Amino acid sequence: MQNEIFRAPTGYPAPYPNFYPAIPDPKAVEKRALRKASNGLGFFVFTYFILMMVCSLIIGSVVGLASIATEQNLTSLESIIQILCILIPPLIAGFFYRILSRRRISDTIPKSFVPLKKLVPMLLLGMAAAMIANQLAQMFDNNISLFSLHNNAPDIENSQTGIEMLLSFICTAICPALAEEFAFRGIFMGVMRKYGDAFAVFSSALVFGAMHGNTTQIVFAFVLGLIFGYLDCKANSIIPSVLLHFGNNFYAVLTDFLRTAIPDEQQAMLIVMVIISLFYILGILSFIYLARTDKSFFRMSNADKNPYSGTDILSFKEKITTLLTSPGIIVSLSVFLVEMLIYLIPTDSLGLTGAIGIG
Repeated sequence: MQNEIFRAPTGYPAPYPNFYPAIPDPKAVEKRALRKASNGLGFFVFTYFILMMVCSLIIGSVVGLASIATEQNLTSLESIIQILCILIPPLIAGFFYRILSRRRISDTIPKSFVPLKKLVPMLLLGMAAAMIANQLAQMFDNNISLFSLHNNAPDIENSQTGIEMLLSFICTAICPALAEEFAFRGIFMGVMRKYGDAFAVFSSALVFGAMHGNTTQIVFAFVLGLIFGYLDCKANSIIPSVLLHFGNNFYAVLTDFLRTAIPDEQQAMLIVMVIISLFYILGILSFIYLARTDKSFFRMSNADKNPYSGTDILSFKEKITTLLTSPGIIVSLSVFLVEMLIYLIPTDSLGLTGAIGIG
């Protein structure tokens, strides 16, 4: 009896130390999950980009075949086509991403209520940061001219009639704020927040900037993407980035309008400088207010939001490496790089004439 093997109630031999299966390495598990998420989001962004071109081609062909374009309504039709090509692609790409990833889009988009006493200073701080980003982008664009390169992306033509101005405003200021924030701060950053807010903000801003294609907007959109993502994470809502995106693009439209409407260039520049200075002052005051009312507002963690909560399973560098080596992201960034090189052709040295919009 003493030599008989003890048996558990189930009838199986008592487990020895090597009987249990090896516990998966948390770092390897996290890396596989992040690579899978990055791959899916990369192809989501790629699909979004391709659909914009396809949508423009199809709608433009339909309008051309219908022979409804005239000299009088051509500008309005172009704006309507642009509006459709901005709004439709992210919805279709988001639909396919929802089906293939089996994620509920509504679960990824942060949508907590943000009280006005917090939202207003966040927006003022964001606009002040956008003014700085605008200057950085202009400096970058001016510096690349030293290498006989210049951003040759097409500018938006000025509108004439009231309806043309309205459609241009919707196309330039409203639609990009809704479509791009839904795609990048809603879906992309929303999914990546599982791997830490700091990584989610940086990765979404990186792809957001790259998708804009030309050197001026890549730099500008990347910096703004960091601002948008940071404020959304702090508010746990997509509302700040939508309003800031709209505010920045509205500012770009306004400055272009002032330069067109006011014959005196110096007077127009003075008005623009007053607006910029006002944003700087309000931004500084907002910074002080947020720092005093929320001690953690200007701190962001890289901690993963997962079952092993409380530790950084992957370092920030490891997360970025995993992101950039996933096939979906490689394909997307390669396409955006080609687009950027197309716009970078040797031209005469030119100066920027206005504020930079994104979208």
